[in-house]
Amino acid sequence: MKFIDTLTNITVACAKWCGVSTAVVMTVMIFLQVIYRYVLGESLSFSEELARYMFIWSVAMGSALALRTRSHIGVEILVERLPASMAKPAKLLACAISLVFYGMLIWYGFEMVGETMDQESAALELPMGYVYLAVPLSAIVLFICEIKNVLDDLFVAKGNESVKGA
Repeated sequence: MKFIDTLTNITVACAKWCGVSTAVVMTVMIFLQVIYRYVLGESLSFSEELARYMFIWSVAMGSALALRTRSHIGVEILVERLPASMAKPAKLLACAISLVFYGMLIWYGFEMVGETMDQESAALELPMGYVYLAVPLSAIVLFICEIKNVLDDLFVAKGNESVKGA
């Protein structure tokens, strides 16, 4: 259990760093574009494209962080209406389905990255594979966080709720 705790903490810290830094770059680029356009009467040719790619990365990493803190939106009305004996197995089934989905995102995401590395973006001339790399990397964080959440649900004592907000 200590290994998964350490692995989760490392991946969540990396996702936080990546999400925050890309959001900062996006904000700065949008601000600079406004300054250039309305104050200087010029335009940065690459700012919109870079801001868009930074938005993609920040959302991808943010979704992984939301899963760890259990902040993802979910429809729990069905599980809440189930008898208590069926609620836990239903949650575990939903987690298993999520893990399969994240596994597919990882597998096919890396395939997509490989197939798009030779395509360049219009303004930045950046290989598009770097943009699409957000999908499998965020899916790895999602996969690890989902495993950690399941293990917490199964093995952490009911009275110790401090892990949920970690």
